[in-house]
Amino acid sequence: MHHYLPGETNTSFPELDGPNVIDLGSYRREGVSNVDGHPLGRAYFDIALRLMFSYQHEIAAKFFIASLHYAPYAVLAHGLIALCHSPNYNFKGVPYYASTSRHEDVNKPDLECVFPSQEVADRHSKAAIDKIEEIRRLHRQPKKKKGGGKRKGGGKPKSTPSSSSSNDGISNGVYKEDEIKPELVTEVETLILQAIRVLTCYPGVSPDLADETVGRPFAAEMSKVYNRYPHDPEVAYCFAESMMVLNAWQLYDYPSGKPVSPDVLETKAVLERALEMHPTHAGLCHMYVHLSEMSASPERALKACEPLRKQFPHAGHLIHMPTHIDVLIGDYVSCVRYNEAAIEADMFLMKAFPHTAERECFYFGYIVHDFHMAAYGAILGGFEKKAVEIAHKLNGIINEEMFREYPDLTSYLESYAALDIHVMVRFGRWKEILELSAPKDKRLMLFRAASLAYARGLAFAATGDIAAAKREADRLDGYRQDEEAPYRILHNNTVAQLLAVDSTMVRGEIAYHEGKHEEAFKLLRMAVQQQDDLNYDEPWGKMQPIRHALGGLLLEQGQIEEAKEVFRVDLRFHPKNPWALVGLIRCLKASGSCCSDGISDEIEQLEGELRTQQQSEWADFQVVVACECCTRPN
Repeated sequence: MHHYLPGETNTSFPELDGPNVIDLGSYRREGVSNVDGHPLGRAYFDIALRLMFSYQHEIAAKFFIASLHYAPYAVLAHGLIALCHSPNYNFKGVPYYASTSRHEDVNKPDLECVFPSQEVADRHSKAAIDKIEEIRRLHRQPKKKKGGGKRKGGGKPKSTPSSSSSNDGISNGVYKEDEIKPELVTEVETLILQAIRVLTCYPGVSPDLADETVGRPFAAEMSKVYNRYPHDPEVAYCFAESMMVLNAWQLYDYPSGKPVSPDVLETKAVLERALEMHPTHAGLCHMYVHLSEMSASPERALKACEPLRKQFPHAGHLIHMPTHIDVLIGDYVSCVRYNEAAIEADMFLMKAFPHTAERECFYFGYIVHDFHMAAYGAILGGFEKKAVEIAHKLNGIINEEMFREYPDLTSYLESYAALDIHVMVRFGRWKEILELSAPKDKRLMLFRAASLAYARGLAFAATGDIAAAKREADRLDGYRQDEEAPYRILHNNTVAQLLAVDSTMVRGEIAYHEGKHEEAFKLLRMAVQQQDDLNYDEPWGKMQPIRHALGGLLLEQGQIEEAKEVFRVDLRFHPKNPWALVGLIRCLKASGSCCSDGISDEIEQLEGELRTQQQSEWADFQVVVACECCTRPN
């Protein structure tokens, strides 16, 4: 029996057939307690689990609710709803705990609460534990004698208590004496649910204390479960993720690849052992990509990438995940191709589930991230037409009109609204940059307005109008110092951090074109260091590697040895990118030592890599200098 709540009826459950059915592969967890009593309970559970692995948490929670409607004693679904509302690798720590506790959610049904909600997580993890105890009580009751029904004293039989009240947003299991008792919950499920309860039992926990209060204890509990059930793929996934969340985006010292915590080595061992047994498991493959991307050997995740590319047609985030590795190994074609495939999958998702993938929904940030990574790959690969196309498509989705309608989204999405400007900078489209219109509301569109000032400063410097370039640099500094800048983010970095790099770079370019070369190189070296000091991210927070400008201008002034080292370092960060390849080849040829066997062999290898890039599918820009701020050869 299910007590319906506002916004939650059986007609609101996602469709399992028809044109909007999602294809997420065929994986299912066997032996889930009390889920197979109704085919729809199992069907919704299976899809929900796959959605959870692909980080489509909000939609997953809705499918788990549907599963509980048909299989109210499938207690694992309660726990996984709680996990969907809990911190994850991309939303964790202080940002999560400071923004997801709302006391009013205590008495609201799930579907009326803003996602994610600590209060929703708390009540579902509690419901799971309560239902486990209820089922145990039912099994401890003596069997009713045949023909009975009357009790000593003539009272009415007591009704079996339901697991929760009818106004808490939770599917109720009400056992009737003439029904088959729900089966006892398996030990592994019980242990998983007890661990999830540890994570979610303190809604409103102090953000600064959350890791030590609930995050680390959850990982410790999952470690115990894993030690008892090391072959269980979901146990391995939950344990690995629990440790990765504690160290999210800081698993290794970058770029040395040195693990920053013993957690990292343990996580690596857990995931690699699990992947030997379950090589196509979406959740394990997903986590392994994140584990590998910051390491000294990102290519080790390529095997785990293949199932993500091919086996989950409508899981946009899973299709996107391998591109975190593609961009690190210099496969810019795959970076673009699979992000476009991810975008296509996500557009289907937005159509199929507009209430859990539209602009105000949490998953929308993942969709925008696909565009960001695709544009970044096109920029590094020298694919101008493709980069412009991607940026313009994104501008059709997020733009000033949208942010006027949804101003609350500016803090974490407005920074994506300037990709087209950075594409034009990369390809030296100075005239077009100077023709761009400024946003009507520069405060609302802070990053776009600042990026335009940055781009105009570079354009004026490159075309010789130094006074105008300095005015734009001053304007950029004004945006950088805006009180909003530290609170706007581009994933792992703040707008204030990114604009500080841009400010130093544009001042360096102005100094160079003013003829103050040493001052220019000092500033550009500083900008390179600022870029390196940004928080690790994929793609990197700064769209254009500043080493390309520094190396190209050093080469132009005959400072070959330093330029050579600048390009070598850049190629370690961005392998096979044509900008640094062109720069390094020119350095080696200009050094006068290109006739020696070692240098000759290196030039041949670099030229081979450059030809491969230039012959790739979308290569349409003739890269002849490391940066378009340099003088192109005649």
